[in-house]
Amino acid sequence: MKNQYKLILIALVIGFYSCSKDFLDKDPLDELSASVAYNDEAAAEGALAGAYAAMTSNDPHIYRWMYTILGDMRADNSHSGNSQLIRNAEHFESKSTDNEPGGHCFREPFVYISAANAVLDNVPNIEDPEFSEAEKNSILGQAYFLRAYNYFHLVRYYGGVPLQLSNLDGDIYKSRSTEQEVYSQIEKDLLLAESLLPKEHATNFLTRSRATQGTVQALLAKAYADIGDYEKCAEYAEKVINNGVYSLLANYDYLFDDAHENSAEAIFEIQHVANTSISTYAPGLFLPPGTVKNGVGAPELWPRFSVISHDLINAFDNAGDLVRKASTTSTVTDRSKIASPPEYFNATEPVSFSYKLGRDYEAWGSGTNVILIRLADIILLRAEALNKIGNTGEAINLLNQIRNRVNLPNTTATSSDDVGLAILNERRLELALEGERFFDVVRHYGKQGAADLFTSLEDGDGNNLGYKATIDKLLLPIPQSEIESNPNMSQNPGY
Repeated sequence: MKNQYKLILIALVIGFYSCSKDFLDKDPLDELSASVAYNDEAAAEGALAGAYAAMTSNDPHIYRWMYTILGDMRADNSHSGNSQLIRNAEHFESKSTDNEPGGHCFREPFVYISAANAVLDNVPNIEDPEFSEAEKNSILGQAYFLRAYNYFHLVRYYGGVPLQLSNLDGDIYKSRSTEQEVYSQIEKDLLLAESLLPKEHATNFLTRSRATQGTVQALLAKAYADIGDYEKCAEYAEKVINNGVYSLLANYDYLFDDAHENSAEAIFEIQHVANTSISTYAPGLFLPPGTVKNGVGAPELWPRFSVISHDLINAFDNAGDLVRKASTTSTVTDRSKIASPPEYFNATEPVSFSYKLGRDYEAWGSGTNVILIRLADIILLRAEALNKIGNTGEAINLLNQIRNRVNLPNTTATSSDDVGLAILNERRLELALEGERFFDVVRHYGKQGAADLFTSLEDGDGNNLGYKATIDKLLLPIPQSEIESNPNMSQNPGY
């Protein structure tokens, strides 16, 4: 049944793209001119499917794996492999001309925003007696969510960016809005989406793969945390926790073993189908070289795009966290399987690789899904928010719920400061390589404190890594190509 729904999604996407495939090639701030006849429910559904599929097709990168570069490698969880451009980002030496990850992660969300705008621009005008108000609202609500979701990542990575809210707007050379204005638009879109969307869709597959009220509320909680509104963060996280649609899996590994997709813990899960237009090559970039762990692995011996830091391995070991360490990392002890020594590792020591971004190795066309929002994240986010606003007792209960799931004892932290640090550490172990660590550190320590932490990191031998993090460098540079093509675009400070 799972694959049946995925194949239906592919059919909808192909139908939409057969009318309008070229929007993926548009300049990110250019006008979307899809030649689709928006005259009935099928056209609306096809356009929405195209908006989702734009985030999963074989060209983009950001929601396949680059979110881990920006959320984990630019923190203390992982290191770059053999890519100089990605190494630049890790070292906080990104250049505005670097395409990976900065160029992709700026341009791609604007493509997806244009796809969402196409739905918002056209679907309200459809006059089809078979197209019910509830169905139309659901499609519009999902489009508002997709637009907000992509602006959420843009503002996290780059700060203020241009707000393009309609493809019918002829002003393609917009100046950057402020960071506050972008977050305000995200909030506006999400509150509207919340009012339009159902609690669940007709099937579990659709509930996990498309936006619902819970998906929107989860993103609102994350956005409110980032701007420091912990009262609202706690409120919206509680809505998600109590809505009855989501529950923690008893077995943590089921989240990543490729055999339990679209589970009860998934709030928003990107769908991939092996060897199709919406397959993914991410497992081939991250799985360890050689065949490891019950036959799972990739045969190519090159050193991969990401390896696990000594610091993260130590964090798992110090916590006695055997369960999440086993699900997150896969260690190669035979160095002959690695083509060259990864940075920050000597020539003989074992090297750990990511075991979370897919174990379904299908060369460059895997069918592994990606969970972009899940319940454990929201539970710990509510714990963080409650602790911030003085309800430390309930925060401890939520923290222990996550710990007990992976056979760890209750926390010994009691004071607000200690509980805050315990939640930060728990989020690190629970959400490692899921793109959250960098932003968690910035929230907890502040910008200067985060920069200080990143510049103090050491390798396994106690040598400083030489990261050049500053407050300015916590944001990525605006790509030089955008500066050159848009006369009203300004660069971030420090670049």
